[in-house]
Amino acid sequence: MIDANGFKPLPLHDDQAAANRAEAAALLAQANRMHGEATAKAEKTIAAAQTEAERIVAEGRSLNARALAGASTEANGIRDEAKKEAEQRKRTDDKFDTWSARFVILGAVGLTASSEFELAKMVGFEPAVAWLLPFVIDIYVIQAFRRHRDIVQAITLTIAANVTYHLADEGLFGVSVSRGEHHPKWWLIALVASVASLILWRMHLITAPPKQPREGRRRRQKQRQEAPAVATVPAPEAPPVPAAATANSDRQEAPTGGANERQKPPAKKPAPVAKRPAPQQRQKGASPAAKKPASKRRSLDEWVEVAGPVFHAEFASKRRNPTASEFATAIEKADLGKVSDSTAKNIRTEILDRAPLPELDDAE
Repeated sequence: MIDANGFKPLPLHDDQAAANRAEAAALLAQANRMHGEATAKAEKTIAAAQTEAERIVAEGRSLNARALAGASTEANGIRDEAKKEAEQRKRTDDKFDTWSARFVILGAVGLTASSEFELAKMVGFEPAVAWLLPFVIDIYVIQAFRRHRDIVQAITLTIAANVTYHLADEGLFGVSVSRGEHHPKWWLIALVASVASLILWRMHLITAPPKQPREGRRRRQKQRQEAPAVATVPAPEAPPVPAAATANSDRQEAPTGGANERQKPPAKKPAPVAKRPAPQQRQKGASPAAKKPASKRRSLDEWVEVAGPVFHAEFASKRRNPTASEFATAIEKADLGKVSDSTAKNIRTEILDRAPLPELDDAE
């Protein structure tokens, strides 16, 4: 407080202000303590919430894993049941196919055997031995189907025997009618009597073990491999003619044809060429397009060795004996070279002669 004379008294100590400051300090300390407690409580709450969230996530993952495991187990069970059902259906189908084929064969054998038996009696066989004719024919047919060989011949034989009997029974073929009775002609008797021998020969061919290569063929093949190939020696070029000699010859008159030929140097004979040069030497001077031959030159034994797996693969895929054209195409696709149908047929025949074909499940 300042009086009129400008006198400013010293400030007096205010107890109330000190009390207020003390109270404010106490309030501030209480506020800091409450803030610390609130912060600690908040941290505890956050930690508890995080722990609970982690527990819930872990439980969710566990439930998800159990659900996936259950679904996978159920799916595997369904898959196994479907697989078992498919296998059972396949076994049932295989049995049906097998037995239906057997029943068809049994019925066909019964129908054809009766006609073949009557045909044998017609040409003069006694009933006690006439049944052997349908027996050998039907056994030959069954073996042909099992071995996949002579199928056409076997079926043709059964058809011919049945057709011949029925036509002869009606007096239309191979018989002469006299007083209402049918008498077989001599050539029909000869044909029926030779059926057994013909079947014996064919059964020997289709059941014989594989043929071994002949010694002569093996020796010739060895000689061809060991024979040295003589390379072709090119003829040397003629020496160049001097320019002076050319000018002089231009000024002279042209000689007669005979003189021309006498003046020409004799042509040198080429070097002898081997009868069977190696493929690489024959292609030495060829162009790149002509270097690759149409087919590799191999012996029949080599063809059997390299083309045997191709033939068996075709046989397994087609479930029958491939034709010559199909076999030739398969050999070309296998990068073994291009062969003709006749060559493929010879290779196929040699393969079949050397080893029997494997039996197929549906061919039994």
